[in-house]
Amino acid sequence: MLTLNILASVESRETLCSSCVYEVTQKGFEGEKATCCNYAGELREMKFGVCECTVYMDKRIPKPEKTIGFVKPRETARPKLTVIKIA
Repeated sequence: MLTLNILASVESRETLCSSCVYEVTQKGFEGEKATCCNYAGELREMKFGVCECTVYMDKRIPKPEKTIGFVKPRETARPKLTVIKIA
């Protein structure tokens, strides 16, 4: 498993939320902007720009493919045995 610790640059002044999968943003006609965090299914308004977050998950990194359903196991290298009944 690959773990990445990503911190937003303080010089860029861009909030880490803008690239997080848990971000919910609303923008108004007059330039208003509201950002909320949806981690754990509960919306929490972010009242400041975030530069470090313990639950940050970058939405720009592709998710690994998951196998859905049943997968046929690989054939083993052992030869199949045949039972011969001797009477």
